[in-house]
Amino acid sequence: GDARRIHGGMFMSQFLNRGLKAAALASAVVALALPSVANASAAVQDVNSTLLDSIRTGAAGPPPRAARAIAMVTTATFDAVNAGSHMGYQGYSYAGPAVNGLSKDALALSAGYTMMANLFPTLAGSLNAQLTTRLDGLSLNSAVRANSVALGSSIALNFYNARLNDGASVAQSAYTPGTDPGDFQPVQPGQPVLPGWGAVTTFAATSSSQFGNGAPPALGSAEFIADYNEVRLLGCATCGTPEQQLIARFWADGGGTFTPPGHWIDITNGLIGGLSTLEAARVSALVGLSVADAGITAWQDKYQYDLFRPITAINTCTMATCGVDAEPGWTPFLSTPNFPTYVSGHSSFSGGAAGALTRVFGNNVSFCTPADPASGVVGDRCFTSLRGAADEAGISRIYGGIHFEFDNGRAVNNAFNLGTFVADTQLQR
Repeated sequence: GDARRIHGGMFMSQFLNRGLKAAALASAVVALALPSVANASAAVQDVNSTLLDSIRTGAAGPPPRAARAIAMVTTATFDAVNAGSHMGYQGYSYAGPAVNGLSKDALALSAGYTMMANLFPTLAGSLNAQLTTRLDGLSLNSAVRANSVALGSSIALNFYNARLNDGASVAQSAYTPGTDPGDFQPVQPGQPVLPGWGAVTTFAATSSSQFGNGAPPALGSAEFIADYNEVRLLGCATCGTPEQQLIARFWADGGGTFTPPGHWIDITNGLIGGLSTLEAARVSALVGLSVADAGITAWQDKYQYDLFRPITAINTCTMATCGVDAEPGWTPFLSTPNFPTYVSGHSSFSGGAAGALTRVFGNNVSFCTPADPASGVVGDRCFTSLRGAADEAGISRIYGGIHFEFDNGRAVNNAFNLGTFVADTQLQR
């Protein structure tokens, strides 16, 4: 297999600022190491790393919005590099001609940073300053620099404008909890997260239902009871082995982190080291498109089926409604997010990314990757396949007490198929 290792000292542009706290990032996206001419993919890695730091500030919003931003940044970056690479692949948003004599690195940087500045206006000043510094580091002649920036920026702006009416801006709609047994009940103050996200226009899938997950198991069914008891016994605040608790915290990816979809861009950034600028941009974009559509698919199912979280089920079920008795006072190991349980977003993001990456790198990819510093987890998790990492990310939600297995297993599988579909149909030769 293709053995790669992701470590803090190996990809300086990716991990230099990982120890910085999110509060420090809120005022400015911190500068990372300049792209190195020795690493052809460094400009793409730099865009990806700055994107993750931007997400950590909270500027991108909750995971589905972060996934949309990832798709837009990575795809704009790809389209710009592709335009300057003899249009080696079919473009995504750019249908213009190939342009000769430009810098692929400058195209990547200008498109990626321009898209981020538009998506995250509170960070625009610092992002634009970083872009200037990055471009200075390339030591280009003035004409090549100006023309590369003009094309990269225009590709990003055109794509940004094309997605303005995709439904994302109106997805935080009003929500009224249902009153039937099993209906989701809010578990945090404030409105549940993004009830309308399932109506956002997909990026690659034909619709939000193409890789949908179908209905959850009925209350009282054998599957429901088995999965209820599993999370009750494994996911409570004092349950689980130390290893299971470590896995739950490693993949938690809550506020102040790079979020669940960002976790997979972090993994991608390690895998693309050594690729050409064009190939690195293409792989990143395939992952971006996959996590974005996985999020749209998951949120369509979440609010269509509107199922309660384990914390509600385990505290309120009765034999008559659920086929199993409640355990009043049960609390989960992790804090429960404020949106319906079925299906797991993290399982969906992970399956989608792993599907796309597996299509590119194959089944046997040995790698190690760290958690986000905000998780408090020190040390790497190591895997021998991308699917293995996705499966662990999925089961982490049961160990955390915030999902049932039926939220997880089918989401990983269907999203993996989605990621495979994206890699097979998008950005082709």
